[in-house]
Amino acid sequence: MCPFVVIEGIDGSGKGTQARLLEEKLIDLGKDVLLTREPTKGPTGRIIREHLKDPFLDDEALALLFAADRIEHLEKEVRPAIGSGKFVISDRYVYSSIAYQGQKVDMEWVGDINKYADRPDLAILLDLDPKISERRVNDRGEDLEYFEEDRSFQEDVRRSFQKISRGLNQPDHLKTEWLVVDASLGVSEVRDRIWDRISSLL
Repeated sequence: MCPFVVIEGIDGSGKGTQARLLEEKLIDLGKDVLLTREPTKGPTGRIIREHLKDPFLDDEALALLFAADRIEHLEKEVRPAIGSGKFVISDRYVYSSIAYQGQKVDMEWVGDINKYADRPDLAILLDLDPKISERRVNDRGEDLEYFEEDRSFQEDVRRSFQKISRGLNQPDHLKTEWLVVDASLGVSEVRDRIWDRISSLL
């Protein structure tokens, strides 16, 4: 089986950047790679993205939509890619649901509705102070999602990610190995720390 790696963290922690850098490194080494993300670009993912820009769903419905989008993601993209020998990198995965939706609804219930999610081989947490993430997000000059506008919420999510990376607040079937990287470091240093661990999976 080829590795399935997920990259997690609060908004502005550099997940997309590091996912792309990892993809580039693997391709340079001749690996077949699928770089994907959640929410997806599928029909359920589009509803989620619309909500994140202009909220219209209640918290339970949002959690359920994330779980539904994840099932489609796994069945249509992740599992076929792994089966064909590709190294899969996902920018966000089920741990984001636990960390984010778990602030609004029962965290154990979030785990329950994601019971069909596959366990990745490695989860990478880009850990970042929300004060820094807020500055980074604002510097992008893009419209903010409502999650990104509340620093106290981001602080709660960060603490949740930290607990998850220690094996807490997650179902047994989703417990995996974690690499925690200080995302306040330079892009190249974060990249190198990730690669030091990824190279052992090859």
